[in-house]
This record gives sequence, C-alpha cells and structure tokens, in this order.
Amino acid sequence: MAEHARWTRARLGRCGPSLDMLTARFDKHVYAPHTHSEFSIGVTVGGAEVIAYRGGHIHTGPGAIVVLAPGEMHTGGPATPTEGYAYRALYADPSLLADGTLDAVPHFRDPVVDDPELTAAIRQAHTDLAACPDPLEAETRLPWLLTALSRRHSTARPARDEIPGAHGISLLVRDRLADELTCPAGDDGLGTEEAGTPGNMVDTADEPGGRPRGVPLTGASRGTSGLHRAGWWLTATRGDSRDSATESKPPGVSTLGKGETVV
Repeated sequence: MAEHARWTRARLGRCGPSLDMLTARFDKHVYAPHTHSEFSIGVTVGGAEVIAYRGGHIHTGPGAIVVLAPGEMHTGGPATPTEGYAYRALYADPSLLADGTLDAVPHFRDPVVDDPELTAAIRQAHTDLAACPDPLEAETRLPWLLTALSRRHSTARPARDEIPGAHGISLLVRDRLADELTCPAGDDGLGTEEAGTPGNMVDTADEPGGRPRGVPLTGASRGTSGLHRAGWWLTATRGDSRDSATESKPPGVSTLGKGETVV
C-alpha cells in the first residue's frame, strides 16, 4: 500500500471545539523535529515507529498509545528500513484532557501507555469518526475517552464524580415514575401513528414478565427522554416493581482511575 496521510476535522457538538484526526501510513517518511500546541495522542496500528522525544527514543508497535505533550519537540519515522509504520492520531486541546481532573494540564510521565481496552476504544472511535465526523457522535465518544486517558495514566488528580443532591433527585424521579406507571397505556393505542413512531418505541431484552421488544412506551415513560439528554439513565431494579433513576455515564470505557471506586 502506498504512503498516505488523511486529515479529518471533527467538531464536538454543533458549537463545540474542533479536534483534528490523522490517518497515516508511511514506509520511509521521517518527520522533522516539530511541536504541537495540542496533545498528540497516537495509536500504532501496523509496523513499528521510533520517535525522538524528551532526549530519548520511543519505540512503538501495534496496540500502544503514545501521548506527546503540547510544546514538546519530537520526530517520527520507521523503526526498521523495511517495515514502515501506520497509526491513527488525535490532536486534542489540553482542556479536553483536563476535563474530569483537578489539574489545568495533565502530565504523562511515560509517553507510552499500555491499556488494551482504551487502545481499542480510541482506535474504533477514530475509525468511525474519520469515516463520518458527526458532531453529536464526536461529542458523545471522544471526551469520555480523553478523560479516561488522563485519569488512568497521568499524574492529574481526578475530580469527584458526585453531583450535589443527585441521590435525592433520583428518589424523586423514581417515585414520580412509579406513580405514573400504575396507569399503563391500553391496547387501543398500539396501532396509532404516535405509538408506532421510533421515538416512542423501546428496545429492551425479553425477560420473564418484562416488556417485549418494540412495545410502545407509555406517556409517562416517553417523558423521561429529557432525563437521558441530561445524563440520567433509567435502570430496572430487580425485586422492585418501580424504576430507579441514576446519574451515570453512557456505556463505554470507564473514566475511573486505578484503585478508584464509585461513591
């Protein structure tokens, strides 16, 4: 395959900051010494690369995450004369990695990060967004990954995830939903246009006694879509006929650092 480099710019939300992504493969190309104003976060996907950085040399292969700090001089090139190298890179403003920490700019003592789960998640997000840089998709996926990178592998102090009053709010929401769900929608609404629209359908696992896939939500349940947009997720509690609302992150890579627990 010929040498190539393709840039993609993704915006985090409709009015959010932009983030540049690079998809590249080189056989012979060697970068001249240079710096970036952003964090350079690369994932090697093929071959082997050598990077001059902080007075030494970084050797990377498939599966490694390389984090180069803003303003740090570095180069890059093939580690062997015959193999070449391929990688995916994100160029993220320092504020995106500082989100979720108490430090203005996270510091990575070791520029090479060994984290298979995070490597796979970053690579997949990069692949998907490079093909279709949808602002909502970028805003949903990238900040969590960058926060996870900082909290797991930098010296930054993680910020607390607790929201003041979240427990009391969840109890109020749970009780309100429980009261309204005592009057479920009747069968006469199943064939209506409103009941059959995608926004009014729920896709749940078929469990004994549970709602089968594709059954329309009741009016009370449809009203919880705003909770989802605000970061609240409804979870069924076994042994309790009511629903509970919990403040949590979307499914994906945890942002907890090593040794941290959820309070």
